[in-house]
Amino acid sequence: MKIAFLRSIYPAHSDEIYREHPDLKYKTSDEQMEFIRWHALSSYTKWDDYFKSKDCEVLQFHHNLDHVEKNWASENGLRTSQKNCVLQIGLEKIKKFKPDIIYCSSALFYMRSNFLKELIGCLPKRPQLVSWYGANCGDEEIFRFFDLTLSNSKHLVNSLRKKKIFAEFLQHSFEPSILDKINIPESRINKLGFFGNLDCNAADFKDRTQLLSKIFNIDKILEIHGTTYKPNQCERFKYYAIKNRHNFSRIIANYLPLGIFKKWSEIENLPPSPWPLEKNFTQQIKPALFGHKMLQSLSKYQIAFNYHNKHTGDYACNMRLFESTGIGCCLLTDQKSDISSIFEADKEVVTYANHEEAISKAKCLIREPKLAREIALSGQKRTLTDYTTENQVDQLLLHLRKLLN
Repeated sequence: MKIAFLRSIYPAHSDEIYREHPDLKYKTSDEQMEFIRWHALSSYTKWDDYFKSKDCEVLQFHHNLDHVEKNWASENGLRTSQKNCVLQIGLEKIKKFKPDIIYCSSALFYMRSNFLKELIGCLPKRPQLVSWYGANCGDEEIFRFFDLTLSNSKHLVNSLRKKKIFAEFLQHSFEPSILDKINIPESRINKLGFFGNLDCNAADFKDRTQLLSKIFNIDKILEIHGTTYKPNQCERFKYYAIKNRHNFSRIIANYLPLGIFKKWSEIENLPPSPWPLEKNFTQQIKPALFGHKMLQSLSKYQIAFNYHNKHTGDYACNMRLFESTGIGCCLLTDQKSDISSIFEADKEVVTYANHEEAISKAKCLIREPKLAREIALSGQKRTLTDYTTENQVDQLLLHLRKLLN
């Protein structure tokens, strides 16, 4: 079985890797990918190794790893025009490989760019097309183009099936060899650690952000690493200048009843705050971390806080479930309809059903670090037994073989 993987990497992470390791771009394409996979550290880190051990040939193409793909082109004597250079390389790379299966983990990009349709058109034989569906892509109709769509969310699988789109469930996993790359501390910080996006405007993240703000205000028991909007210096200066003018005008208007002072003193003429979230809360959010840095930092916390994206429905399914337990954190996660089929509540993980329960259980785990540690060890044992990447690849291969039979 020959499988071509169409992938992408989070742009901020890619930029960080090449910024911190400027000589990397001069290495061969294989050397760059070997470095990146152990820097990225995810359940996909050893996918290629497991597939190869099961007599599969694999090829990777990343549309946003320009240095990797351009170096591959140079190594293989491939010349391309300047426009859409990397995508042209991808077409030639996969055409040369002649895959039986194309596995697309970034369906939205590869469909919108017309890359997949061009690729199918230039291959001598149409391969089976498989896509991954996890993040909100806006329109599920794009998956009708594929022979099979896999998702970590049973809710999304059911949504596609209702539209008569062939879909199957594939759970996330944890790669045990990651533990060899992380320096697990002997004693952990007796706090909650959260890693992820914050946004009170997007429906997928609004309630999560509000809950995090509440927990944050409780005796500093939560530390957050994530991305959220912070106004620039010009935006802050403009807002506070107008606000100071407003406060000054309210005083002056009592002595000089001029129209302009009255106008400036009216509350409705104040612009909205440039801070989408509460200022003090936003200022305490630490920078987002990726890959190795994220897992290394997460491992320092006694408790990992998790709250699913609303898009995936009432099912426990995100990557943080297995990353947190895999590296030995006590996981505090939102209650989902199927969580008991994955972990045993209050023994392997701790769950909460609402804001009040989340706060109450967070306080309890902070007060009882020994209990948190016992739960962490039980959760880690379960993940390293049942939810490993090798088990995930075995399940994936069952789906792929069915497509080819």
